[in-house]
This record gives sequence, C-alpha cells and structure tokens, in this order.
Amino acid sequence: MNRDFVSECPRCKEKLVATRLSCDNCEMELSGDFPLSKFDYLSIDEREFIECFLKHQGNFKAVQNEKDMSYPATKKRLVDILEKLELVQSKGEEKLDFSLSKVAHVDINDTDSIVVKTIKEKLNDNTGRAIIKLYQGDSCAIWFDENGKGLVSPKIPPANQLIWQVFDAAVEVVLNNGGKAVKGKARSGAKLGSDDLPINSVEGYIANKVHGVKEGETAFGPGFVICAVLDWADICKNERGYLTMNPTFLDKITR
Repeated sequence: MNRDFVSECPRCKEKLVATRLSCDNCEMELSGDFPLSKFDYLSIDEREFIECFLKHQGNFKAVQNEKDMSYPATKKRLVDILEKLELVQSKGEEKLDFSLSKVAHVDINDTDSIVVKTIKEKLNDNTGRAIIKLYQGDSCAIWFDENGKGLVSPKIPPANQLIWQVFDAAVEVVLNNGGKAVKGKARSGAKLGSDDLPINSVEGYIANKVHGVKEGETAFGPGFVICAVLDWADICKNERGYLTMNPTFLDKITR
C-alpha cells in the first residue's frame, strides 16, 4: 500500500531532514543532515498528478481525461503544486496586516450553534487570527470582531457582514438543499429572487434571512469569504459555484 512520505515533524510542523542513509545491498550506513527534495514534500496524489502531467507532455485534455477532472480543476491543481514547489509566486501572496486584530480568544457559549463553536475553537487555537484561502487562491485575513459578534476581514469592509448568524444561515441553506447549494452572484448586482441570486442560494438566503433583503432588491455579496471560512473550518467544501457539506462535519450534526 502506498503511504505518504513523512515530511514534517508531527510536533512542531517543521520540515524534516534525513539523518541516516543505508544501503540494502551491503548494509553500509551514512550519517549526516541530508536535505530532502521539494518533491519529497508532495503528497502521493500530487506526485501522481505531476507524473500524469509529464507523461502527457503538458496536454491538459489528456490529463483531464485520465484524471476525470474539469479544466478549471486541472489548472488549479497544477498551480497549487507549482506554488507548493515554490516554482511560481503564490497568487495571493501578500503582506497581510493584522494590526486591527485585538482579540486573541473568545468564549464559547452553550447557546452557540455547532457551526459557531467550530469556528471559534479553530480561531482560538490560532490566537484569534488566521490566513485562509479564497476559492480563486488569494490569501484572506480574518480575526475576531472586538464586539464578539463575529469576524472581521479586510476583504469585507462593511460592518456586520461576517456576524455569526451568516455562517449558521449558510450551513442551513446547504442542508436545506440536500447538502449542496448554489453560491449566488450578489456581487454582480443581481436582484434577490433572480436566476443569478435565488433565495435558496447561499448569498440569497443570507441576504434574506440575516439582513432582511426583500425579493427584487440587490444585496451585498460577502459569500466568497463566508464560504472560504466554512471551508477552512472543515464545515463545508468551497467548490466552483457551490458550497457543499463536509461529510465529516455532517456526521457530527446528525449523530
């Protein structure tokens, strides 16, 4: 059975180095600090993808057919691996300012939903701040709002767009849709109830239930950050055009 190479320390998460090499033939051993190749830090799936890409000499169509992946998914996988190998600069690589982050920990209340508890727990473990990845690959900073009512992100300047209720509403509409909900296109200026912003979409449902937006009105579109937070917290999966339930989290709420 193939197993992923152990490439980082399970305690401090630093990259490991080889300290002993041995020959199976003559049993000679060499001791020292032998740095690993960047490729050694790839997962089995990532290495298999690179092998497939090289085998087909960069032919995206052939890779798509063998891996049964769409073009966007194939392109994203390649870019992610190139970034991991430090062969290209990360698209979202930027200096993120946490100077406005003042709260390192918030209390978890008995009245909090399991969604809110999960987000609070993970952010508490990160001293109240984190860098998450948006669907397109950009980095996004988040931290606790000082008022304790939710999160703050420079990507979403208006206040009260990342309050706890929006995360509950997002998960609720995903569950109402059988575990997979359209995200919606509020940022395009679409009106609530239209094909681009149905009320049972993530952004449409949040706009209507949390912010009181009525059918026929336009709504603000913070869904791209909300979906990314839920993905980061392992509650949902942030997919192209859709937000889907993470099966592991679904098991927790259906016990």
